[in-house]
Amino acid sequence: MRNQTKVVFRRFFDHFSRMEEMDIDKLGFFIEEDIFLIPEDAKEILLADKFKDYSDDLPEDHSTASESLSDGSSPEQAQPNEESGASVALTYEGDFEKSLLVIHQDSPLSEELKGFLLKILRAVSYSLKDIALVSASQVSSLPVNTVQQLNPHKILVFGSLNHPIIQQKENNYEISSDGEVEYLFADSLPVIFEDQNLKKNLWNSLQAFFNINK
Repeated sequence: MRNQTKVVFRRFFDHFSRMEEMDIDKLGFFIEEDIFLIPEDAKEILLADKFKDYSDDLPEDHSTASESLSDGSSPEQAQPNEESGASVALTYEGDFEKSLLVIHQDSPLSEELKGFLLKILRAVSYSLKDIALVSASQVSSLPVNTVQQLNPHKILVFGSLNHPIIQQKENNYEISSDGEVEYLFADSLPVIFEDQNLKKNLWNSLQAFFNINK
């Protein structure tokens, strides 16, 4: 029986290792325990048993970036001005190359949770250079149109948020949209970090959010 199980797993692994978007390197980020595959579950998702090192995703200087205003002014110039009515640009970490805004409830974000977040992003072929990473407290303290000025294509929210964006939320791990912007809301990073079932829920939602073929 054990030999038959190995043969089934080997055939399954060989099949999925050839799939460009679902290779084994992108699936081992959410479950730390050993996983025993059975045929019914294997078709839905293949999860490896360890996290991968995320050091390559961290920028050397951990610098932050800021989106310039539409008139070309620099972040230093984008200060509140009662007379002109100018608004503040959103200051964020990352390069925002793929127009993904990630908002986290916990501020400051610990290195452990930041590492966990980067592993989540790597699982969907994103890294810090692809996103704008901000805290919920920062977003809540700025004018409501600040996020709109950034013009994200996707917004991923971890935890609670005091901002009109929250009106787009239906349930955690369900995708919603408003025009061309897609939203995905999830539990806070510390809660997901400690709960294996929530990691699975998040992974299933991320596959749909980023159009990853199963």
